[in-house]
Order: sequence, then structure tokens, then C-alpha cells
Amino acid sequence: MAMRSRLVLLVLAIVLLGSLVSPQEIQGSDRRIYMLEYAYQYIQHYYVEDVEAEKLAEGAVEGTRKVLEEFRDELAESDWERLIETLDNNPSSRSPFRGVENLYRLVLDEYRDKIDPDEVVEGALAGMMGELDPYSNYMNPERYEEMQREMEGEYGGIGILITLRDERATVVEAFDSTPGYRANLKPGDVIMEVNGESTEGMILNDVSSRIRGPKGTQVNLTIFRPETEEEFDVDITRETIEIPNVTGEMKENNIGYISIMQFMENTGEKVAGKIYDLKEQGADKFILDLRGNPGGLLKEAVNVASLFMPRGPVVHVADRSGIREVLETNPNYRSLDLPLVVLVDLGSASGSEIVAAGIQEQEVGTLIGESTFGKATVQSILPLPDGSALRLTTARYYTSKQVFIEEDGVEPDIIVERSDDLEEDKQLEEAIRFLSDK
Repeated sequence: MAMRSRLVLLVLAIVLLGSLVSPQEIQGSDRRIYMLEYAYQYIQHYYVEDVEAEKLAEGAVEGTRKVLEEFRDELAESDWERLIETLDNNPSSRSPFRGVENLYRLVLDEYRDKIDPDEVVEGALAGMMGELDPYSNYMNPERYEEMQREMEGEYGGIGILITLRDERATVVEAFDSTPGYRANLKPGDVIMEVNGESTEGMILNDVSSRIRGPKGTQVNLTIFRPETEEEFDVDITRETIEIPNVTGEMKENNIGYISIMQFMENTGEKVAGKIYDLKEQGADKFILDLRGNPGGLLKEAVNVASLFMPRGPVVHVADRSGIREVLETNPNYRSLDLPLVVLVDLGSASGSEIVAAGIQEQEVGTLIGESTFGKATVQSILPLPDGSALRLTTARYYTSKQVFIEEDGVEPDIIVERSDDLEEDKQLEEAIRFLSDK
């Protein structure tokens, strides 16, 4: 039902935008500037709350201005003034982006040997999306392709997950056995600079793209660690990162251990398979490790929850109009009726919070660890006709008992802080001790 609703939204969007301007009618390189109008219409119709056109236009202008600043040294002062004057022209009533559109065409006609027209459009789109929320952003065609590869489990970089908190890029988790993990980056670490460039004011996508790079190359991060008020630099060599998804093994005292790093395609089936395999090996108690799990596909989070929760609501999803859709447990999955501990921490966000909260609220498991991240919004990926895409916040979610956990997160039943010693796992040790007494 949820997937069908999302498809209907996309079909309606295509029909709506098609009435505005048809891609077939857009000729040559002029096609890219129309992506602003496409993005604008998506935001106006599907963003989780109303946004004034003037605010989006200001963001587009500022994003474009940042791009022009990068080329300023290559321009005569008279050319610079002409470009800025064109950009700052008051938008017409027909389009809030008239200044950006006129600038783009001026660059195409007279300055394309000095300024990349595509960067003008991408800067405008990034600036407009930057006016929304930390989780909404623009992905150029290259970044969109990279995101799709990531969902298949592989990307190039240092193996960390970041988000924006207090307008700064913040580490959510460093994946196990990756360069970021070996560099001892921790959840909550604030990335102040990348290769000497301040991240202040950067959108999340820009920070990520600066951290990523070819295997074997090095990136320098300036890190501020709030818990110790320490600021330090760290050089990290990039590697090809294969994101682990679902792993499982037997622990002592017939405890089956399952870790989910992200909710990707078929995660529910993989977890079901792990449960079966571990039960065959004698597991009669389970640990579900959601630490560092940033979320992922909502339908897969629901599928995983269905393996542990009784029949009924898993999550309530509310769109911009406030209409709530109830996503219930998947009847194709059988709920585990065995002692269960769920491990959570600050890196547990979004989909993992849905699963953890549902298990806690339905009293079918015990949460151990630290409070979760507190992300209760749903993002949809909306492709644009030029191969780029928007990641747009289109809904808010509420737990199985209709609690909104944005910023507050989910509080564990037993609080155990993570050890600074990477060789020691106090949270897992407590989970094993807790279940061994059952």
C-alpha cells in the first residue's frame, strides 16, 4: 500500500510537471535550467510543509552566487558586475527564478569558456534545497548514480555516515573495519573542515562529496569532539567501502546475534534467513543490533519490525496535509516469540528507531545502549529529467503508539554508554548478561 501510494505521487508529479513544460519541448543545453522549475513544483506539492516561493528563490540566488565566486578571479571586474546585476534582477511574476535563468543564458551565450553553465544550475538547485531541512538536498547526476550504488552496498570513501546537526556536519557512525572507524571517529564528532576548507554553511551533499574520493588518496578532517571539547586534525586514506548489511552469529548461552547496518533491498528476507539459521544452531534468545544503523528503505524497516512485533501498526506516516497512513506488520513474516534485546545508540536513526520503538512499545524486547538519534522524517527520492534528483522530506513518522520522536529519539530501557576502548563492547556484554539470566 505504501509503495503504491508513493508511485501514485510520482505519476501525479509527472502529469503536473508535464502540463508546465514538456521535456521534449526543451531544446539542447537550455534543458538544464528548467530543472529549477521542476524542483520548485516538487517542493510546492510534496514537501512536508508549505514553503514561500520567495525563500526558495533567495536560496537559488545565493547558491548561484557561491558558484560565481569560484570563477571570480577569471573575470574582469566589468564582467563580474554584469553577471551579478543580471542575477540580482527582481524575479518576474511568472517565475521566481528569472534572475538565475537570465544569468544561465548569459553564461551560455558569452561566458561558457570561463564559467561552467551546469555548475550555475546545480548551485541554484543546491541553494534552493538548502532552504528546507538538513535531510533534503539536491543530487547532481553523478551523485545520484553514486547514491544508487551505495544502496547496492558499495561506495568510495572513508566509511562514515554524517548528518547535519546545529547546521554542522556531524558523524552519525563510523562503519566497522573502515578507515573512519580505524581513525577513531565517533558519533557526535563535528567535521569542522575538510582539507582545510570550512564546512560552515555547507549542505550535507557538499561535505560528503569532499570527503569521498578515489581509493588510495588521502583526506584531512578537522574534528571537534563535544564530549571532550577537543579539536584535532586527522589524515585518513580512502578505500573502496563495502557497506555491511546483515550479519549473524551464535554467542554464548544459545544467544543468536544479528546486526543490521542499513535497511536496503531485501533486508527483511535476509534477517528472516539469519533467524532461521541461528535457530537451527540452537538459538533460543536473540540480540538485534541496530547501533549505527541510519535507516534506509522504510518498507524494509517495516519488514524487519514484522519479524519481532505482534500483528498491528508499525509506524504512522503523515504527509503535508496531516493525513496519516498506517503501515502494519507484513503478514508474510512470522513474529519471533523469544527473549529479545535490541542494541541502540546515537547512530541509530530513522528506520532503526521505528523498529526499536515498536519493539519497546509492544513490550516484546528490551532496549539496551544509549538514546537514539531522533530523526522522524521520511525522505523520497524524486528523479529529475536531466538525470539528477532531489532527496525531499515528504512526510513525518510516528511510532506504533503514535509518538513523535524528532530530536528526542528513543530512550533505552537499560542505559549503557559505549566504551572509548574499541576493543571493548560494554553494551553487547550487558545484552549477553541480560539474556543469559532469562
